[in-house]
Amino acid sequence: MVCRKSFLLLAASLAQTRAGNGKPTLDYPFQTSFRKLPQTPCVSLFTREGRAGCGAYSREPMVGALLSWSALSQSNYYGRVSSSTLPNFIAVLDEYEYTSDNVDKIIALSNGSLLQGIIVLNHTDSSEASMYYTSPESASPRGQNTPSENLTPNNDYAWNNGDGLMHKDMYGIPTGYVSDEDIADYIDTASRQQAEEYLIEISDIEKSVFEEDGVKFPPIMAEFDLYMGPEGTDSKTCLNWTDADGSWSPKCLPLGGNSIWAVAGSPYERNGNGDGDGDGNADERRTEDADGKKPIVMVSTNIDATSMFHEDARGANTAASNILTVLMAAKMFGETVTDQQLDQMENKVMFSFFQGENYGYMGSRSFFRDVAYPGFQCDSSTVTAIAKNKDDADAKMACLSPLRHDMDFENLGDIVNMISVDQVGILGTNSTFYVHDSNSGYYSDGALSGILTGLSSDDWNIVAASAGAIPPTPLSSLVNLSGGTVGGVVLAGYDAAFVDTSFYMSHSDSTKKVSIQMKSIAKAATIVARAALAAAYGEYYEAGSAMDAIEDLDKDDETFTTLASCLFSNGSCELLTNYATMENENMKAVSASESSYGVGASLGNPPNYYVSVFDWRNGQAFVQVDGVTYGSYNKEDKEYGASDKDEFFIRPNMLEASIHGLLNDFLGRGSVDSNGDTADLKSCSSTKDCSNVNYCQSSSDQAICSGSKVCVCSRSHYHVALDEAIIPSQNNFTGVFVVSDDDEGVSPMYTEPYWDSGIGVRVYRDSGDTATWTLALGASAAICSVVATYFMKSRLQKEKLY
Repeated sequence: MVCRKSFLLLAASLAQTRAGNGKPTLDYPFQTSFRKLPQTPCVSLFTREGRAGCGAYSREPMVGALLSWSALSQSNYYGRVSSSTLPNFIAVLDEYEYTSDNVDKIIALSNGSLLQGIIVLNHTDSSEASMYYTSPESASPRGQNTPSENLTPNNDYAWNNGDGLMHKDMYGIPTGYVSDEDIADYIDTASRQQAEEYLIEISDIEKSVFEEDGVKFPPIMAEFDLYMGPEGTDSKTCLNWTDADGSWSPKCLPLGGNSIWAVAGSPYERNGNGDGDGDGNADERRTEDADGKKPIVMVSTNIDATSMFHEDARGANTAASNILTVLMAAKMFGETVTDQQLDQMENKVMFSFFQGENYGYMGSRSFFRDVAYPGFQCDSSTVTAIAKNKDDADAKMACLSPLRHDMDFENLGDIVNMISVDQVGILGTNSTFYVHDSNSGYYSDGALSGILTGLSSDDWNIVAASAGAIPPTPLSSLVNLSGGTVGGVVLAGYDAAFVDTSFYMSHSDSTKKVSIQMKSIAKAATIVARAALAAAYGEYYEAGSAMDAIEDLDKDDETFTTLASCLFSNGSCELLTNYATMENENMKAVSASESSYGVGASLGNPPNYYVSVFDWRNGQAFVQVDGVTYGSYNKEDKEYGASDKDEFFIRPNMLEASIHGLLNDFLGRGSVDSNGDTADLKSCSSTKDCSNVNYCQSSSDQAICSGSKVCVCSRSHYHVALDEAIIPSQNNFTGVFVVSDDDEGVSPMYTEPYWDSGIGVRVYRDSGDTATWTLALGASAAICSVVATYFMKSRLQKEKLY
């Protein structure tokens, strides 16, 4: 009888939690039991100077009642709110309320100890928050008061309507973003009602919104488990961390990845051949002299974005629109002129996509420092990237330490100018693009700006910007590192400041929140392609001739719309997957072991443009010597090249690999056959099918199978994107890094701590005595179940049915 009553009481208790008749509801997601809340965390990053971002004090959960910040701050009783009356609480903010100023107010209100965390909600129709937007990035992105301020020209210019929240050290304030609108609406309602209940109590009004039919509902709580390392940690500390036993045990990884670059036209022959001693070393192969090689005009952009919530770095206007513009410009450029024509022009044109730009210009600074400022210095022997090719006259070269898996950047001519692309998917003025000129370098007389503005038409205006400064783009690195001796222009959708409605470097820079103008991107791609062609011909080439040579890109063009769908909506799309997979197969085809390490992580669905941490799974190149993997190598007892199976590997992510493949396809079709005629491209299913094509004429040329299943000439290269102060540890596995002895102390040195796999937020009802009764009833029911099972089992055994 006791057991029967226990079962009935337990069932009644559970039924009450699911009934949903009380207010607020106890239905999903608010059960009496813990439930992981679907959210995206704000995590910590370490820098040279300390911490930026969020995290809990320790591994112990931080727990508090959900209280709506707007309900508290907008109440007539707000003046009575103080640390002496507040409980431990989790502040609930609408995304438009999540600003540096409000965070400071909440901290001050809680006396620094009662605040247990912040939950940021996707703005819903029921929210009462003002929709005035403030970017979490600094007013001067990568400029003043940021870890990258030493790297940015005009670093005090205010481009952005931002308050620098993402650079704030919020140790002790774990924070998560809830994007699901239904859940956000639930939490908003619950936290608002609880805030009103608290305000009623301190105002001495005898009324409770939590009472219905004489039953008072217990508060809804949140529990944060979001530990991101101890207080006072910086990048040097976490990279040099030693455990109690004295063993070196780094607690973080640097941010990083791979940039991609490709030069249109026939590649230069690699200098010389191996040194002939059979060990794969070729110290004499490289020269510092670029004479006889044509100047290079670069077309560049970034391929990353960021936000307070790294898993929600959608980058619609700050990454996707830039990538789409430059890729389509490369396609139109490659379709217009043959390699033979390009080889006769005054300048070479390079298309470049830099990774990690929002974290200290990692991609562009790494590239320019290796190419020219001051130029790469291989501390070990230069070796063939695949040891079995050591006797080939034109084998690709690599460096063991600091590790570079591809040294072809040393075969480039002087970079003399750049056209950079930024935020062209949302325009500040209808049908108008702005040209920001550095007024320095090869075209310091404004000739490059003149080419661009000369491409205006009846329907589109291209005008000189009024800012008098260059925005933070890859051009910033070129100007900074060259000391202003080399410059260029930025083609952008804004004039003196970023467009407010673009949600710069925010989780809201998403096609769900902003309207991206595909017609503008198509036009920007056309402008860039024409300007690149004009720049290739030289200083005196007229823009009008480029307009005649390259037709306008139709926004309904199949390649354009397919790429746009991938970059804005589904980063795991078939197109990117096909190109990345083929690139992986091409690497496997030339490998000594005919193996590869597969395709790296995709952008996801929807795409996420956060740069990621850097190890072999996420783009770090490595070398295998005698079957052992190293991130950098200088051992003398086992010489690289002693085995023909020694070689360098790289596993770029899907975006990097697909851009690499697309550039090969777009720029590798311009060769002519042995008769001087435009090549009739051969179909293929693998690179083996391209072994006998006759239209990749240069000895440095290689015919490969593209993602579109035709044989093209290889044009693309990867280049490491890593903070200049951080290098792989010698003779260690990948993912182990140290601070360089040559550190100049100017880079931000971003790293990300290792996460516990169990981090997250749980929301539950603090049911107090009810929980105790429920536990007792549950235990009683369990005992009854065991007893009943025992007697049933005995009976079944007796009856030979068990």
